[in-house]
Amino acid sequence: MGIKGECIGMSEIDKYASQVLKYRFPNIKNYGDCKTINWSDVSDFDLLVGGSPCQDLSVAGKRAGITGERSGLFTEFIRALQEKKPKYFIWENVKGTLSSNQGWDFAEVQAQMAEAGYSIWWQVLNAKDFGVPQNRERIFVVGTRGERGREVLFERGDASQDSIANTIRTGGKASITKKHAWDLIQINKGQPQGNRVYSLKGISSTITAQAGGKTGLYEVDTRVRRLTPRECERLMSWPDDWTRWGIKYGEKVEMSDTQRYKMCGNGVVSEVVKQVYKQFII
Repeated sequence: MGIKGECIGMSEIDKYASQVLKYRFPNIKNYGDCKTINWSDVSDFDLLVGGSPCQDLSVAGKRAGITGERSGLFTEFIRALQEKKPKYFIWENVKGTLSSNQGWDFAEVQAQMAEAGYSIWWQVLNAKDFGVPQNRERIFVVGTRGERGREVLFERGDASQDSIANTIRTGGKASITKKHAWDLIQINKGQPQGNRVYSLKGISSTITAQAGGKTGLYEVDTRVRRLTPRECERLMSWPDDWTRWGIKYGEKVEMSDTQRYKMCGNGVVSEVVKQVYKQFII
């Protein structure tokens, strides 16, 4: 069953992400900075999907909370709900939202959503429980206006011993490396970030190099390397090369690996959002 509905607009200010969106969705308007949107100029819609930047809520950040400069854009999400009053919304953020400011920040999030007129459901969902070989926990909040929302609890999936994830390709060849889904993200937690090596065999060793960046280092067929942008896209359940091309000044341009990594890191796992949508909206 496919996703029903038509996107009428989006809000993105990152230059490179906007170029990719222009390439992928040439006929959908990008309204730019959400703080400057005049919602009376936007057509009515049934579903608002988004998530304020996570940096101030993440346990890896300074934890300024929802009053922080970036995560404080949550108030713009509430403004959209108040002014457009869509029937549904889906709001996504990092798991650290639950513990930010000793839990009071998430309490404020729920209170403002309720004051905007919505019944809400929320749950922390892990991408690995949706057939995606990535241990990526995110909180999802679903709101329904004017009626009690459906109560659905996603149960944690049990990975099969025969589970195969077609994420890693070795040596530039088309052959697919077989692995158990849970083996992809084996972290040696005793080592500082940047020194991690992930193993397809479930063994996590470390080296002292700072190479690999945010994606970490992986041992693939005895060779240690970082993930490619395409492999990162697969970890997000996106089609291959989804972030590779953009439109700049009307011309098709190729994105740098740096920007592709950034887009994958800032994105959402589409398969998880798809399942949330199918359970609550359809």
